[in-house]
Amino acid sequence: MNNDFSILARFLENLGPEVSGHSAEALTEGQTELIRKFAEGKLTAEEREGLLPEILGNETALHELVSKLQTDS
Repeated sequence: MNNDFSILARFLENLGPEVSGHSAEALTEGQTELIRKFAEGKLTAEEREGLLPEILGNETALHELVSKLQTDS
């Protein structure tokens, strides 16, 4: 699981300021819950794989994930 986060962190670092060009759609309660579970390491590999494209394509989701990860640190 830690390896997944390091891969995600490296990917996000490479995106740099271009992330702001992505969608910034509001998140549903269900999406926010999945992001919380992702940050807590409570998703299966399949669930993580399904969620990552959604997170990476939505600036709001990225900010939510970063917020959750910082809170848990």
